[in-house]
Amino acid sequence: MMYSMALTSRSLWLYGFMALPMAFAGFPLYVLAPDVYATQHGVSLTLLGALLLSIRLVDAFQDPLMGWLVDRRQGRFGLFVILGGAVLCLSLAGLFNTVLISAPVWFLLCSFLAVTAHSLLGITLGAQATLWTRDPNDQTRIAGAREAFGLIGLVIAVSLPTLLSKTLPQDQVFLWYAAVLTILMGLGVWGFLTLSPALRHAQHQTHQDIQDKTSHGSLFLGLRALPRCSVRLFFVYGVSMLASSIPAVLVIFYVRDLLGAEDLTGLFLLLYFLSGALGMPLWKKISVRHGKHRAWLGSKMLAVFGFVGAFFLGAGDVWPYAMVCVVSGMALGADLTLPPSLLSDDIHRYENHRFSGIHYACLAFITKASLALASVIALPLLDAAGFQPQTINTPEALGALSWGYAFIPCVLKLVAAGFLYAFFIRTSKRTV
Repeated sequence: MMYSMALTSRSLWLYGFMALPMAFAGFPLYVLAPDVYATQHGVSLTLLGALLLSIRLVDAFQDPLMGWLVDRRQGRFGLFVILGGAVLCLSLAGLFNTVLISAPVWFLLCSFLAVTAHSLLGITLGAQATLWTRDPNDQTRIAGAREAFGLIGLVIAVSLPTLLSKTLPQDQVFLWYAAVLTILMGLGVWGFLTLSPALRHAQHQTHQDIQDKTSHGSLFLGLRALPRCSVRLFFVYGVSMLASSIPAVLVIFYVRDLLGAEDLTGLFLLLYFLSGALGMPLWKKISVRHGKHRAWLGSKMLAVFGFVGAFFLGAGDVWPYAMVCVVSGMALGADLTLPPSLLSDDIHRYENHRFSGIHYACLAFITKASLALASVIALPLLDAAGFQPQTINTPEALGALSWGYAFIPCVLKLVAAGFLYAFFIRTSKRTV
């Protein structure tokens, strides 16, 4: 089943804007929430890492099931967006503004609801993108629009607390944070529901076809239908995302406790994500000319070149770190747009449209699992090295922070690049 709707700038804007409020439950959840619960509620870094990992273990079961549900109800995408948006706003408001029970349990509950809602929204958007068009380049445009809005959302979500704290009392910062999220989510849901009359008409016309094609599908069949190339894509994507997730978990500690530039955290993140957004058109052009796999490989090498310098920085190295953010941020655009586009190509090539939700659920799970794995690896290692946030740390503890933040991720990125070359480039001259 395919939607009979043209790909226009307006439709891309209406579709992609939904990713902006969604971003509040991705990177910021793993950066802001652990810092808040460690500094304000006294929860240890090791326990926070374990709690985040436990959430992802549950995700190992619920994400594919959620993908199966989306596949079974492909004519009900609007309902999923409304439900996911409401749960996301309520859970993040509760996470940052109140603790009704013990802090670790409350953190676990609210975080779980937030990532569940994020999963439902992300899987729904991914499934709709796949059903929108078969054209590989259009799929890259759709993914680019979605991820560009996601990057804008990340910038807002991460920098908003710092901006609000300059004009509001500290106890009101996250109340306004939740209010901004709710407004953005309302706009995103409205845009998605009014995407175009043509889409709603296409959904109505093909609803019976949807039921016929998905009535015999199952979660097991959806996982079994994954071609080998998609499994290899997931593996490369997982290693690459782990390399990106470890710095994401540690960035606040690195900027505040090593560079001594806490006030510039929002600016650094803005440089990074803005560079990623600006780099998306470049990677799209490279992928059209040289193939998506080669473009993705080139972005990994650029990421290593740009980020390895962070290992050698110390207190006060503000301008060198800004350059690290710009160069490594340019590489981010390819990591965000090309893997979903490659997965969509696989779905169309093997006629797996009825399992698109399950396949995107696997991609969503890898994204979140990498963040959780990064937390459970990086935070306990810092604990073991004697690192304490917002205090004066020993040179050994700060050295462990540098190794974890910069050196290990660069090694992992090179490993991902090696597997990408071996799986997709060396074995065939033809790329998609």
